[in-house]
Amino acid sequence: MRRKLSILFFIFILGSTSLASAADSHSWDGLKARLVADGFNKEYVDAVFSASSLEYSSAMMARKMRVLLKRRFEPPAKKVAREKEFDERYVGPIMLAGGYSYLREHYELLQRIDKRYGVAPSVLVALLLVETKLGFTLGDAPAFNNLANMAASSDPLKFYDELGYEKLEEKDMAWLKKRTKKKADWAYKELSALLTFSSRNSIVPTEIPGSPYGAFGICQFMPSTAIHYAVDGDGDGRIDLFGREDALFSMASFLKRHGWKNSLSKEKKLKVIYRYNHSMVYARTIYEVSRQLEKIRSTFGPD
Repeated sequence: MRRKLSILFFIFILGSTSLASAADSHSWDGLKARLVADGFNKEYVDAVFSASSLEYSSAMMARKMRVLLKRRFEPPAKKVAREKEFDERYVGPIMLAGGYSYLREHYELLQRIDKRYGVAPSVLVALLLVETKLGFTLGDAPAFNNLANMAASSDPLKFYDELGYEKLEEKDMAWLKKRTKKKADWAYKELSALLTFSSRNSIVPTEIPGSPYGAFGICQFMPSTAIHYAVDGDGDGRIDLFGREDALFSMASFLKRHGWKNSLSKEKKLKVIYRYNHSMVYARTIYEVSRQLEKIRSTFGPD
């Protein structure tokens, strides 16, 4: 009954905000039919896709494929050069000062989380600093829009002119088609997860700000990650990843369930952090920021 009322609430809220133009609606028919076939309520899906902020564009998929094509054609030596030790932007004095200030201000909360999950305060602050500048950079467009546009752009011919290549060899075109379809299927899976997460937690899905590829909240969870690892840290009965307690508890939950222990070796810690974002540069950056914050804390407190 609660789920049924929740769906009706969203239909009312979304339907009363505004309707998309008839010119845009045809772009979403296939995606909407797929969601309904996968078990989503048709009225709910129609209401979500009626949001005036939703407008079809293949630009996001074109952006992703441009990056992947560039890497595909990159000389091996350049690929090696790109793999730096860690991102030095986050270990400068200004970033570390901001991280340390956050750690001091919320140390009691961070200690409670450490006691429950065994994840040191400096690690969570390092993640938050790198992911969203401690919650100050949350994305410019709704996560739903970005994921829906990518899910609806499985054919590279929709955006081929935006890639910057006059002509690709047959083998490269075959690769592009396969890679685009794979990325569109990934986006559809995340879109489905976003709708599920939103419904469970009484959130209007089209109003969630996110990254270009759909991560959201101050912890920048992908929707499928939120479904599996997010927790209600403040005990109010719903999960809000834009709220400090829910986000920090959820980050610690993710790390613990991937094997984190504060006593792990550096190598094993890096492997766990890598699961948060599949980049070794990222993992080493989190590790280094955490190490620097811990040095500052051990010198200036709190104890």
